[in-house]
Amino acid sequence: MTMVELLDEHDVPPEVARVFEVVRKEYGFVPNILRAMAHVPELLTVFVPLWAEVYRSPTIGARLRALAALGTAKAQDCTYCVAHMTASARRAGVAEEQISAVGNVISVRETFDPREALILETADALTRDPDGVTDELRDRLTTEFGSAEIVNIVLAIGMYNLTSRFLKALSINVESIFDAAASHPSTA
Repeated sequence: MTMVELLDEHDVPPEVARVFEVVRKEYGFVPNILRAMAHVPELLTVFVPLWAEVYRSPTIGARLRALAALGTAKAQDCTYCVAHMTASARRAGVAEEQISAVGNVISVRETFDPREALILETADALTRDPDGVTDELRDRLTTEFGSAEIVNIVLAIGMYNLTSRFLKALSINVESIFDAAASHPSTA
């Protein structure tokens, strides 16, 4: 059971209702994470634009960002995050076989190209241990990616860790829309 009430449009101040409307137009629904955050309007109204910029940043592109997100979600074992990030990965063109491989080191190496596998390794390392990004991993990242890409990758992984910890701490359930998507992966 969710620790805090998930607020609806009629329960929130106008500035939050406007954020809800923008999100609904873009995604078709208001995610439960935002309904929980709506208890603190001044944070929600700055969090959503920041999150949107990280989510849309062209620096690493949709596919690499989706892999960073899904890798983080699986390392966190966050049901809500895995549902959302699996849908994002599908939209970004990640194949079902690849989605299934995320979280398994051997499968990742066999299924993804070296850049993608490196992002998944970084997501796993940083999620499981704040000091998990070793000098050796940093060296491989700087060999493979430019500075802007590395900043975007690490910032995305950090944001996904923040949201998954928030969701898990408050026991926020995934939206029912994902129940249908999980049973029909080709439609997501």
